[in-house]
Amino acid sequence: MKKLHDQSCRLLIGCLFSGISLFANGTEAHAENQSESLSLINLIATPERYDGHLVLVTGHVTVGLENMSICFMKVNYSSKDCIWLNIDSGPYETEDDRKRIEKKMKLLNKFNGNVATIEARFDQNNKGHFGMWSGALKDLVRIYGKNNYHTFEDKAAQK
Repeated sequence: MKKLHDQSCRLLIGCLFSGISLFANGTEAHAENQSESLSLINLIATPERYDGHLVLVTGHVTVGLENMSICFMKVNYSSKDCIWLNIDSGPYETEDDRKRIEKKMKLLNKFNGNVATIEARFDQNNKGHFGMWSGALKDLVRIYGKNNYHTFEDKAAQK
């Protein structure tokens, strides 16, 4: 009787570990195309951990000629406390390209000076204008704030 109980316990434990292993592998594969929600501080402190990942971060957005960023504080003393916003990866050759970029700038300007949440792909090697930032968000998927919401047509979630 004890032998049967021991075998049943081993079988049950084996099934549990198999189930956990299958669940973990399925979750990992499913999460590959989902964004990871995290703080800007965490993203800046551990950029290698999120390089190439689709991330969801919240911060203060600035849109200007030489400053397109999202920061964890409204007033920052260093651009290293912020992430560059790369709103378009090109090309930049035709009138249609100019119009596309102008349209994205106009949309992003609605969030200028406000707190917003951005979903985009993180690139730790792109340091933005003059290499001054702690990485970049590119292939923007969506951005939303208090009164605005916009989904970009880029295919970041499919990469």
